[in-house]
Amino acid sequence: MFRAVRRLMASNMDLLSWTFQNQSESDETPLLIDPSNTERSFSYSKLLSLTKQLIAGLKYAGITPGDCVLVNAFNDINYPVLYFGIVGTGAIFTGVNPSYTVDELAHHMRLTKPKAFIVEPDLLEKTIQAARDTGLDTNKMFTFDHSTPNTTSSIPSWTTLFNHGSQEWTPVPDPSQAIAQYASTSGTSGLPKAAAIPHTYHVSQAALLATNQPSSYSVRRLTALPPFHAFASPIVPASIHMRVPVYIMRRFDMSAFLAHLEQYQISETYLAPPVIVALAQHPGCTREALKSLRQIFYGGAPLKLANRLPLAELMDESAAIQPVWGMTETGWITCGHWGQQSADESVGWALDGFDAMRVDRDGLVGELVVKPPAPMLRYLQNEVATQETITEDGWVRTGDIGYVEAGKVFVVDRKKDIIKVRGWQVSPVEIEAVLLQHPDIQDVAVIGISEENGMGEIPKAFVVLKSGCDYQPELRDIQKFVHGKLAKYKAPQAIAFVDSIPKNPTGKIIRRNLRQWEERRAASDRLKEERRVADSWEFLFISSWLISVIVLVCCLMQRKALRRPAHHS
Repeated sequence: MFRAVRRLMASNMDLLSWTFQNQSESDETPLLIDPSNTERSFSYSKLLSLTKQLIAGLKYAGITPGDCVLVNAFNDINYPVLYFGIVGTGAIFTGVNPSYTVDELAHHMRLTKPKAFIVEPDLLEKTIQAARDTGLDTNKMFTFDHSTPNTTSSIPSWTTLFNHGSQEWTPVPDPSQAIAQYASTSGTSGLPKAAAIPHTYHVSQAALLATNQPSSYSVRRLTALPPFHAFASPIVPASIHMRVPVYIMRRFDMSAFLAHLEQYQISETYLAPPVIVALAQHPGCTREALKSLRQIFYGGAPLKLANRLPLAELMDESAAIQPVWGMTETGWITCGHWGQQSADESVGWALDGFDAMRVDRDGLVGELVVKPPAPMLRYLQNEVATQETITEDGWVRTGDIGYVEAGKVFVVDRKKDIIKVRGWQVSPVEIEAVLLQHPDIQDVAVIGISEENGMGEIPKAFVVLKSGCDYQPELRDIQKFVHGKLAKYKAPQAIAFVDSIPKNPTGKIIRRNLRQWEERRAASDRLKEERRVADSWEFLFISSWLISVIVLVCCLMQRKALRRPAHHS
């Protein structure tokens, strides 16, 4: 067991009081900026004013402390206004992935029971349908028409909420117990869950970013991370608290991202591992474009050192690509040291405030269990999963297998069933539940397998067909079926038809058996490929030898013919 090098004093402040300290100061310097149109920006003073107006508007609309408000929207400089305004009323913010289908939205709504909705116009139809499917009242629904208010829709614009004056945020007596957010998470097993996240969680996470502020360069941040994701949660509050600019992209686009880095002299950014690899291969990724960068933080999935090096070699020698390891239930747990390039496969050191970490198994390698300064409080409507994840004395089981060496944490495997797809957590149980609705599927089990490029995982389904089914559905047919019910990244990318699914006496799927099958299949495929290559080389060797022999024989015959005396009649 070991402790973080530095302690982080737990704050007794609520999120808005911490974020907007010294609010009496007037500061018109742009802090939240749209990089595609810098005329769209909010200063500290403007953001504070908008937040207080939205608090008044939400209260006027009938939102009371403890109510949940659901936001279904893409990233934007207005998104933090929504977030702070909702939390400032004493209500609970919950953000959902815009790619969610009606069924996924309905599942999240059943857990969180939102009383109001703020939704992008293009996402209204499926959000309304999901609310109706779960029996929720849609009277308090507003369109998040952040650029141009929609005057034709029967659903009011969120901008109407700014017409009711201004109010201070609701005091929070105990920030350690007051819930600020319901965060969607897959946990360590089972269907997606909703984690109750207190104010102190967000304050401690943002404080980590603020207290580790470097003095060697001027901080200018660029992010395109989903704002509801745990990896993104500390970025905006910390930036406002520190009064440093953060450029917020609506959607990630590689060319635009590189252009923004150079144009705005960005010093810090946050990326998913596949983007780091793809970035280095982009023709626009030059030393000039990356010249100002000093820190790239990545999380959501592991990234081998060899895959980081191509991009690192294009960056300034003082720059670093930093791993961040964490989970929704705890926030960021470890990180590389600011300004120090990671030269190994570790995920860095424990961050300030993580009182301790232990390896929960005999020997050097086991499940990593952590004691964060402010973990989630519980899973909604799932006491069993809560007890399986958080011990009575506050330890959180991460579901990751690893070890600690010289203070650094190394994650080598995963105990939990969750599949990491391009940084997103995907529950195999959720995919299985959908596949079992297929008319030709009797039974199914899903596991994660490595992508061919080694950059992450993809879901693979092991399928038992119903008796009497005289054909095997093709992968694209299975994917099409899933796409109607789940986000596209959750669809199986590989499939195998089997006679039965391995299960224990209670009916639980034994996924380790499937992983072993997959490992044997992969090993067999590698062996076949090696034999094919070896056979090819052997064929080439024999062919070249035969050709050499034939050439030699032809040369000898030609020489013999030349030496033969001519016959005259």
